[in-house]
Amino acid sequence: MAMLDEIEKRVENLRETAALMEQEKESLIEMLNTVQMNKDMLRLSISEKEDIDATTNRLLSRCRTVEVNVSTPRNNDQERSLKAANEQIEELLAKLQEDIANSRQTCRRFLNACNPNQPDGPIDQRFQSVLIGCTADDQKKIRRRLEQIFQLIERADKTVAQASMH
Repeated sequence: MAMLDEIEKRVENLRETAALMEQEKESLIEMLNTVQMNKDMLRLSISEKEDIDATTNRLLSRCRTVEVNVSTPRNNDQERSLKAANEQIEELLAKLQEDIANSRQTCRRFLNACNPNQPDGPIDQRFQSVLIGCTADDQKKIRRRLEQIFQLIERADKTVAQASMH
């Protein structure tokens, strides 16, 4: 029995390590996307921008070759909820290019739905009702993804503000 307890600890450790690796990959991809997005705002020569583009594309391709997957068992309802939550996040990302201010508010309301005990303003009720149907693991991943998107929006907004001042 002690041996099984030890194996169980190691299995949990493996899952946690793999989840951290997933997060690191997401973080690297998000940073590379930010670099690509912001290169146009910088006062660089065309060749420097092309170099940045080529390097970020190469790094993105290499990063995407790493596949780490920690599966989360889900029932049909949880699958539907996760799909609906991801669809709403994809809508947010699609609107990001055309309306940063509105996207920031939407993302903040989604994040508030992830933290109903300590919301930072209004909560998106529709998103929260979908989120509640997701597994605890999925809820954590969704919150992390939204935090990354919010940081991306903040950085993009600062870059646009700085570019308009020059």
